[in-house]
Amino acid sequence: MQYDFDTVYDRSGTHSLKYKSHPHYPNETLIPLWVADMDFKTAPEIIDALRKATEHGIFGYTVPDEAYFNSLLCWNQKRFHFDVKEEWVTPCEGVMSGIAAALSALSAEGDAVLIFQPVYHLFDHVLRDNKRRIIVSELQYDGKKYVIDYDDFERKVIENDVKILLFCSPHNPVGRVWSREELARVTAICLQHNVLIISDEIHSDLTFQPHIPTASLSDAVADITVALTSVTKTFNLAGIQGANLIIPNGKIRALVEARLRAQCSGGPGIMSLAAAKAAYQHGENWLDALLGYLQGNIDYVILSFAGTKIKPIIPQGTYLMWLDCRNLGLCDKELEEFFIKKCGVWMNSGYIFGKGGSGFMRMNVACPRATLEKAVHAILQNTESNWR
Repeated sequence: MQYDFDTVYDRSGTHSLKYKSHPHYPNETLIPLWVADMDFKTAPEIIDALRKATEHGIFGYTVPDEAYFNSLLCWNQKRFHFDVKEEWVTPCEGVMSGIAAALSALSAEGDAVLIFQPVYHLFDHVLRDNKRRIIVSELQYDGKKYVIDYDDFERKVIENDVKILLFCSPHNPVGRVWSREELARVTAICLQHNVLIISDEIHSDLTFQPHIPTASLSDAVADITVALTSVTKTFNLAGIQGANLIIPNGKIRALVEARLRAQCSGGPGIMSLAAAKAAYQHGENWLDALLGYLQGNIDYVILSFAGTKIKPIIPQGTYLMWLDCRNLGLCDKELEEFFIKKCGVWMNSGYIFGKGGSGFMRMNVACPRATLEKAVHAILQNTESNWR
C-alpha cells in the first residue's frame, strides 16, 4: 500500500505547539523544525479506529483490555524479539509522567541520578523538579558518532553514590541506537554498583538499525530496569498521549504503581487505547514506509550540507538530526538568531540539551520533502554570507 508523506498540511488553527509563534522571535513565516512531532497524518488504520470510537459517541472511563496487552506483547516479540509478559506492563498517561513516578518511587530527595548529556532536556527538568541531584557523564563525539565514556560513568557512579541511571535509548538528540555491547557495558556497571535503570525507549520503533530493549539483555538486567515505551512518537499521536511502563521486577513495579496512584495519575483514555491497539495490530506497513521516507530526508540533508560549515551527524535512530554548527564561529545566542532571523528556520538550540550541546542544533526532519528543501535552501543561502 502506498502512503502519502508528501502532502503539506495546514496545521494553523489546530492548537499545534509546533506551529505556535516563537516566544522570542514571533514570525508567521518561520519553518518549524523544532519540537519532535511529525507533519504527517498517522496511519489510515489508526484514523479509522479513532473515527469508530468517535462515532460511538460515549467517552466514559476505560481500562485496557486483553486485546491491548496481546497486541503490545506481539509487537515487542515481532519488532524486538523481546518476550514481554503481560504482568510486567502498567499503562500510564505518558512517558514523562511515568518517569516522574518511577523517580519518586525508587529514590528520595537529594539522591543522585546520572544522565548522559547532551540529552533530552526534560530529563534535567524532571530531576530538578523532583529535587534529585543531577550527575552528568558527557557523551564523547568520535568524529562519526557519540560514545559513552565508561570510565567517567563508573567513576561518577561510585563517587556520588548514584541510585538511578536515567537512560535514553535510542538517544535523543544525538541519534544513537546503542549496540548490544554498549548496553552490556552500561548495565554491567549498574549491576555492580546497585544502580537502577529507568530507560526511556519512546523512539524504539524509529530506528535504522535494530533497537535492543534494555531489559531484554538478561534476567539480571530486567530485574533492575524500568522501561517506558509508547506509540505516540512512532505514529504521531502525541496529542492523544498514552504510554507503557514495562517493569519485570514485581517489587519495583508495585512501588511505581503505588506512586502513580498517589499522584492520581491515570492510565490512557479511550482514544489513546483505540489508537494504540490499531497501531500495534495494523500499523507496521505504515511504519516501514515512514522509515523509508525519513531515510530519504536524512540522506537529503547529509548531501545538501556536504562540504559546508554545517556537519550533520548521521542518526541511527529518531527523526531528529544533530547538526554540528561550530564552524560557523557563532555563540549559542548568535547561532539561534542566525537560523531564525536570517534563515527563517526554527530548530532546537543544542545548549538546552546540556553539556556538549553548545554549538549544535537539532533539526526535525519528519516533514514533507518540500518543507525540508525550503528550510535547507534558506540555510544554505545564508551560511556562507558574512552575517556578522
